[in-house]
Amino acid sequence: MQAFSRPEVIAEAGSNHNGSPAQAKALIKIAAEAGASSVKFQFIFPEGLYVPEFYSGQGYVRNAAFDARKKEQMEEADWHDIWAYAAAQGLQVSASVFCEQGVSLLSRLGAPYVKIASTDLTNHELIGQACSAFDDVIISTGMATLADIDGTVRFVRRHFPKTSLRLMHCVSAYPCPLQSVNVQRVALLRSCFGLPVGYSDHSTGDVSAAMAVTQGATFFEKHFTTDRRLPGFDHAHALESSELKSYIDTVNAAYQSWQSDANTLSPQEHVTRIRARRGVYAARNLPEGHVLERSDLMYVRPSSEFEGNDLSEFVGKPLSQSVQRYQALVPGSGVRVCRSNWEQASDYWRGEMQEKGMDG
Repeated sequence: MQAFSRPEVIAEAGSNHNGSPAQAKALIKIAAEAGASSVKFQFIFPEGLYVPEFYSGQGYVRNAAFDARKKEQMEEADWHDIWAYAAAQGLQVSASVFCEQGVSLLSRLGAPYVKIASTDLTNHELIGQACSAFDDVIISTGMATLADIDGTVRFVRRHFPKTSLRLMHCVSAYPCPLQSVNVQRVALLRSCFGLPVGYSDHSTGDVSAAMAVTQGATFFEKHFTTDRRLPGFDHAHALESSELKSYIDTVNAAYQSWQSDANTLSPQEHVTRIRARRGVYAARNLPEGHVLERSDLMYVRPSSEFEGNDLSEFVGKPLSQSVQRYQALVPGSGVRVCRSNWEQASDYWRGEMQEKGMDG
């Protein structure tokens, strides 16, 4: 049986830790149990992402988003503890970074990759800092034109030629309606830039992820939480634990299907052929030497040793032996009895009817 590889699925915890190390560990446990490849947080230091106050023309107005992000911050010691917990769970962990402070912290913690969010696709200063610190850099492409993306790819290739750069198709809408996911852009990005392309999925459910597989996406990112009812920027539209596992299972199954040889039957179909294909059977008891007519033959389930499809191979030929009604037949120099697959088919039908409440 062919061995199938599995796609990379990044469980996006984001800021759903709400500033609590215990909550961060609970998220890691969910991701590990769901079968995620890694879990990813967001290192948001508000000083590096937001203006703390707005000038109204007459005075200053406090930026509520700045203050909310400030409340979510954890100490570096907390992150080291979280990293150790993830390692004990056998799970890799990384983060999206939004400023040099985030890059520096993630570098000290150690991570297999760094993520640049869509907001910073055109922020070459931050991207350069990330490429200087990490070999594997993922950049999301939400809100970006092909020209925007081309500028960033050229920047990385020119200044950081050894960086392993990956792009991640993203639609920056939260949540993103299925009709807007535009997953065909995965194939477009692969064609335009010759880079691995993933899919950052902001839709509800898992349909668009399976669609993205068919466009060549090889890694995925999906927001999740312990409880959608919690307050915070990313909880409301995130998956809960059972949903995350279902999502990862769907992505893996779709990926396995997409890797299959197009000119092959599934193992299930080989089983189905036994009961669903037809065989040729005697309609009545017939003596040796009898010259067969069409009315002597039944072309019905289950299958038999005869795998042909032309009953003219039987008609007008003599039987080389006597035949009992409903015995399977196969042509040759004369027509003889052959093996029927009735036992396997009967076992299947009996089990199916029992399962569906049809056994009396």
